[in-house]
Amino acid sequence: MHWVKISCILCMFGCFKDFRPSEPFVTDYLTDWKHFNPEEVNRDIFPVSTYSYLATLIIVFLVTDFVRYKPVIILCGLSGIITFFMIVFGETILTFQILEFFYGLYLSTEVAYYTYIYAKVDKSHYQEVTSHTKAAILFGRSMSAIVAQLTTSFSLLNYHQLNYLTISANIFATIWAFFLPSVKQSMYFHRASISDDEQSKESFDYQSNEPPKYRCIDIYTSKMPLLRKIKNAYALLWKHFLQAYTDYRVVKWSIWWALATCGYLQIISYIQLLWQDAVTKGDMIYNGAVDFLYALIGAGIVFCVGKMKLNWSLIGDVTLSIFSFLEGTILVVASYNYNIWFLYVGYIIFGVIYHTMVTVASFEVAKYISEDSYGLIFGINMFFALLVQSLLTFVVVNKLTLSIRQQFFVYGNYFVVLAVIYFLMGVLNLVQHYRSGKVFRLWINDDDNSLPTTRNTSSSSDVISSKTKHNGS
Repeated sequence: MHWVKISCILCMFGCFKDFRPSEPFVTDYLTDWKHFNPEEVNRDIFPVSTYSYLATLIIVFLVTDFVRYKPVIILCGLSGIITFFMIVFGETILTFQILEFFYGLYLSTEVAYYTYIYAKVDKSHYQEVTSHTKAAILFGRSMSAIVAQLTTSFSLLNYHQLNYLTISANIFATIWAFFLPSVKQSMYFHRASISDDEQSKESFDYQSNEPPKYRCIDIYTSKMPLLRKIKNAYALLWKHFLQAYTDYRVVKWSIWWALATCGYLQIISYIQLLWQDAVTKGDMIYNGAVDFLYALIGAGIVFCVGKMKLNWSLIGDVTLSIFSFLEGTILVVASYNYNIWFLYVGYIIFGVIYHTMVTVASFEVAKYISEDSYGLIFGINMFFALLVQSLLTFVVVNKLTLSIRQQFFVYGNYFVVLAVIYFLMGVLNLVQHYRSGKVFRLWINDDDNSLPTTRNTSSSSDVISSKTKHNGS
């Protein structure tokens, strides 16, 4: 199947999967319709999805590669359907804790959606299809937000009825997933070709710098034993892991990525409780409009940043420090502020900053890792983000049982500490740059050879024959 058709089907799935108009008002739905108090929502219900997301992510990532993506994409849609059906019919805390487990699974299975393109589409189309899928997600979120706001503001639908729109969209997305073409090869367990060295050694020699000689062998028709597939997959996983995280530039950007993502996930999980604490009974709620503006503004700024040729190797640490400090300041002030409009605007600014800088972190990390290991490294970064988030949730929410405003004060200081760390790293980087005698240039050119280039020590040409990579195009 042509890559454009694949992209269209994948985008349709992503768009409808993220069309969830019930989410901007989920906290109000739980408290007003299901009659849970805010403390139960904060401490007993919401934390379960965080732990579930963490527990299932790595397992799902490996299973995704093993079963070749499509079944996990379908599972993503099914888990969403189960989640929102249970929201409609659930009444007890236990029921909602179970549905939060499925919601965590719903989030973790998204890894199949984001990595499917790397196994099915040729490398020459990676950037195009990646932009298409991200745009589809963003479009689905923005449309669901504005639909939610308009239907509730004009009393066309209530919070309960919005769930039926969400369920319908997820059912439609799951149906679209069945039209995705099956994947005959994957990154680790079902490779299209293997080397002569691998055949003789039965594993990848990830300590050797010598490129082996390759011959095309169709693994899925050569009946390779399962144990050997697992062994080879593990060896390649470990090789990509070492090559990525022994590079200090990858480590530096990945640490910020993981820690900032942890804070971001915590904020979007509990922000509605803070908004609810700032409004009085009967006030109009504009959560959907805020989500719409946040998605729209974020998309525009992220698109512009992707076109800017800045010398991130020079100014990256300082930029991360400045924006992390701004995020921390917004959260600290929000923890004391009862003006709902300030909280709305602060949330938009916070989210736009995060998405802008995490985009920078993504393409900076991508410069120094193998193309084949994008999904692995991004997945590992996400795993560490969830690990820290789970620890933060366990301490702040479950053990210390802080109020929602006290929680946001802690999260604000979390970002301030992150800002201080990267400020010190930035100063050290600038001093080293000055001592090396290099010119301070904030902008770079495409033909600038003095700057670091992409690390391709383990690109797909090292492990896959390019002649067999065109699968189904």
